[in-house]
Amino acid sequence: MPTPVSAIYKLGIPHNKFSLTMPDGTYYPDFITTPDKRPVEFLKNFNRIRTKPWEDCSFLDLGCSEGTTTLGLSQMGSTVYGVEGRADGIDRANVLKAIVDFKKTHFSVDNVNNESAFREVDGIFNAGILYHLENPVEMIERCCKYAKSFVYVDTGHAPKNEEERRDSKFSPYFGREFTIEYRGLKLKAVDFAEPGDTREKVNGMRRGPRSGIGNSNSVWLAHESLIELMEKLGFPYHETIKYVPIIPRLRTCFFREPPTASATSLTLLQPLPPAESVDAAIQRTVARDLEFLAQTDSEITLVGRDPLMTQVRQMLEENGIGVNNDVVVPGVHGDVIPTGVLNKLLADKTGIIVIAAPNPAKTIHPLVKMDRFELAITSLAISLSPNSD
Repeated sequence: MPTPVSAIYKLGIPHNKFSLTMPDGTYYPDFITTPDKRPVEFLKNFNRIRTKPWEDCSFLDLGCSEGTTTLGLSQMGSTVYGVEGRADGIDRANVLKAIVDFKKTHFSVDNVNNESAFREVDGIFNAGILYHLENPVEMIERCCKYAKSFVYVDTGHAPKNEEERRDSKFSPYFGREFTIEYRGLKLKAVDFAEPGDTREKVNGMRRGPRSGIGNSNSVWLAHESLIELMEKLGFPYHETIKYVPIIPRLRTCFFREPPTASATSLTLLQPLPPAESVDAAIQRTVARDLEFLAQTDSEITLVGRDPLMTQVRQMLEENGIGVNNDVVVPGVHGDVIPTGVLNKLLADKTGIIVIAAPNPAKTIHPLVKMDRFELAITSLAISLSPNSD
């Protein structure tokens, strides 16, 4: 029997970049309505070399975070494993799995730097993790060792020239450019600065959950070097399917055997719940959030700026919900609230945060780093300012 959607209220503040649709048609988290297209992209391209029924296929999602991508990869009824180095992400992933009732999806806590994080599967989903590592070559070695036929890599790459380096939004974080000699190859690479303090938690703050674990520097391989490395390790066929120069970041499919000509449409055999319209979903979330807040014994702190502060407070009062603390953030309505400012204003607060800002997704990020709040409610502000972000 599936776990009820209300279980999400015990999960703390999510840090997903993409949404997962719940069985009631709402989005999790509610401040993101963009689904992740990469899992279906993986499945379509794997289908080009698939030689057995989907139910007999297996996949591994490296650095799966809160499990959204792993569940997306599970939509053909295959056995899918998600591994993540931060335990709170896996706690959240297991609850989401139970809500959507995907029984062949499995999660575990392990650092992808460890070989124990790997297992033999048909395909490996390596997305958003390679560029957080100090030794990307070692990870690629293991991907090629454990993937029978397919590896999907979505990662930042060393800029191909000075212009691309200068124009990257991450330009200040790039360091020395150098060459890695590996089995006769000369792999181009660049250092990239991760957060300097490698501790996961200190003084009520946590390391960003989408940062590397335990390292203050990561190494980005050049795209052409990744292609050479994959060929050397037994994956001579590739297709680059997305290039984002502002990072630069590329998505590339690697095949052990020649694939069919192109990826075709795919009918999902075990699809995730369908989404409602954004407006309908947020109104349903508002009703659910108000019901939860009316029953909680936790301290409630309202954070934001007018006019939304007044509007959200009125909505709460109309539903019999009392606010324990009002925290008015200095600045202009619509401005991003800096992490340092928010941390000082909330220094003595715990419990539940209700955000009264028109860009709640941008306020969530610093709240996640504070690591002391049970939950953050964003739906009320979204419903009152649906077109602002």
